[in-house]
Amino acid sequence: MEKHSLRIISFYRYNYGNQYFEGDKRSDFNLIKDANYNYAGSIVGYGLASKVTLETEFGYFFNKTQNYNLEPAYTLRGNGFSNAIFSVKYGILKDDVKRLFISSSIGAKIPFSTKPIYRDGVELPVEVQPTVGAFGTVFQLFLVKEIPVTGVRYFVTGRMELNSRNNRDYKLGTSIFTSFFFSKHLMFSWLKGDWTTILQIRNEIRSKDKTVNGWKESSGSTIFYFSPQINYTIKEKWNVSVMVDLPVYQYFNGTQLATKYGISLNFARDFKLQKITPSEKAKM
Repeated sequence: MEKHSLRIISFYRYNYGNQYFEGDKRSDFNLIKDANYNYAGSIVGYGLASKVTLETEFGYFFNKTQNYNLEPAYTLRGNGFSNAIFSVKYGILKDDVKRLFISSSIGAKIPFSTKPIYRDGVELPVEVQPTVGAFGTVFQLFLVKEIPVTGVRYFVTGRMELNSRNNRDYKLGTSIFTSFFFSKHLMFSWLKGDWTTILQIRNEIRSKDKTVNGWKESSGSTIFYFSPQINYTIKEKWNVSVMVDLPVYQYFNGTQLATKYGISLNFARDFKLQKITPSEKAKM
C-alpha cells in the first residue's frame, strides 16, 4: 500500500455442508443433517510507510448452526465475534519494471472472548463456538506478478496460523493455507464497465486439535478448493466481487462433516488520507 493510504475490505461469507467424510471417502454416518454459518468481516489496512502497512482483521458470526438427525428436531446454534488479528506487513521487493511485488506479515490473533457460549445451561461444542478463545500468531506471504500488456496478474499467497491453548486446555491444530490466483482484466467491446475475472486454487491444511485428554482423532484435514470470482470496479474507486468456494478434494482424519460449498461477497476501497510529497515518492 502507498504511504498515508487507507484500505477497507468488507466481506460476507456463507458456508454449507451436509455430508460426512472418512478420509477422502463419503461416510454413511449422519448424526448431523447439515451445518451452515453466516459470517461478516473486515480488513482495515493503513500505509504507515512506503514499505510498512498496519492491518487489522476482525469478524462476527451471525450464526454457526448444526441441525441434527434426531426426533424431535434438534439444533445447536452459536453466534458472536470471532477473533481480531493485528498485523504488520513489510514490502520485501517492489520491482516496477518487472512488475513483481513480494511482501510478508506477522500478526497476533486475539479472541474477542475467552469464555465459551452456553445454551440452556450446556456448553456448545467447539464447532459452533464463534471463537475457541485462544490466542495465536499469524504469518503471511504475498507474491504478485503483473503483465500489464495482457491485463493478467498472478498471485501466490501463504498463511500459517499457530494457536495456543485456551482456558479449557483445548488447542486448535496449526493451519496452513496456500493460494494461487490467476487474474484477467476483461476487455471486450460488448462488455460495459470495468470487469476482472479471478480463478483461485486454494489448499487448506489443518493439523489435529488437542484436548486435555490428548489428540482429537476426528480433527484435522487437507482440502483443495477451486474458487472462481468476478470483480467489478465502480468509478475506479469501489471494487465489488462475488466468489464461490467449491471443494474438489477433501481428506479428513476420523469422521467429519465436510463443506459442500461457500459463497462470498466482497467490497473494497482505498482512501488517500494525505498527499505524498515528491521526496517520499522518490523513495518508493
